[in-house]
Amino acid sequence: MAQSEPEEAQNTPPRPPTGLRARGKRLWRELHESAEFDHAPETVLVIEEACFLADEVDRLRRIVRAAGADTRVLGYNKQITSMPEVDDLRKTQALLLSMLKSIRLDDEMMTASDFGRRGAEGRWR
Repeated sequence: MAQSEPEEAQNTPPRPPTGLRARGKRLWRELHESAEFDHAPETVLVIEEACFLADEVDRLRRIVRAAGADTRVLGYNKQITSMPEVDDLRKTQALLLSMLKSIRLDDEMMTASDFGRRGAEGRWR
């Protein structure tokens, strides 16, 4: 039994950084369960920032959804413009995607259904 405990400890993801919310913690866990990053501190830093960005995407999405179908607001000159959170959401999503791509997980570890699920999650969240 003593041999299985260290093996289980290796499969357990490290504790997520303080301040992460639900979506960031979930991303942290999923990334660390899918690959080992012990020898790549720069990758761990990218993962940490990506997890905080995932939380930010979640926050911005809640704001935009709360606005309903009409996300237009009055600008400083009383002109109609899109609420700033819509643009922030789009930019934050693009940055998050870029950071996740930079991690370069081993594609051979993922099945075709894993790729499909990850793509669907990105489109529908």
